[in-house]
This record gives sequence, C-alpha cells and structure tokens, in this order.
Amino acid sequence: MKISIAMATYNGAFFLIEQLNSFLNQSRLPDELIICDDGSSDNSVDICERFASSAPFEVHVVKNE
Repeated sequence: MKISIAMATYNGAFFLIEQLNSFLNQSRLPDELIICDDGSSDNSVDICERFASSAPFEVHVVKNE
C-alpha cells in the first residue's frame, strides 16, 4: 500500500515545522508528501523546501500564485 499525504499551506510558518516533523514520527513513513502553498508571504515555502531536501521520503513543493 502506498501512502501519500496532500498538504495545503498559507502563511502557516509558525506551525509548519512541528507539523512536518510529525510526519517523521509516524510508525509508517509516507511514500510521498505533496505540499501546495497558496501564495504565502511568510517563510512557509522556505521551510517546506528545506524539509524536502532532507526528508527520507519524496516531497513535492508546489507554489501557487
């Protein structure tokens, strides 16, 4: 069974690190995480991209206008 997580973000930088780290603490890691950011003006996208570069599973970051 393949596990995919779809996540939407918008100016959620304050909570984002905790939320992303919770995926790492699952008993079964997801196979992929797809994050769609809806034009955040904070550093949400930067946090997601840093997480993507070190995550032990595939992470796609999509930046919407």
